[in-house]
Amino acid sequence: MVNLYRRGRIGEKKVVNYLKEQGFKIVRRSKGSRGPYDIYARKGENKYYIQVKTGSARATSKEIRRLRSVAKKRGGVAAVIHRDKGKHKWKYLGHW
Repeated sequence: MVNLYRRGRIGEKKVVNYLKEQGFKIVRRSKGSRGPYDIYARKGENKYYIQVKTGSARATSKEIRRLRSVAKKRGGVAAVIHRDKGKHKWKYLGHW
């Protein structure tokens, strides 16, 4: 049985692979679950700060506020990617 933390990290890795297939460059994962975003990626001139959620997990309002704050300070795009059953659903939270 895989614990929730491990399942989340596996989901992040799969989202990184998906982003690379979609043409994103400089895709980096955070070193743990402490920061406001799980993945930093670039596509063209846009910087993306992405929180990944898997299965039934949902982003809390506090996580969304922190993610938007970082994206706003750094002039990027805040987004949550929900990964469930092999599908990726994007939710854009703002572009600065």
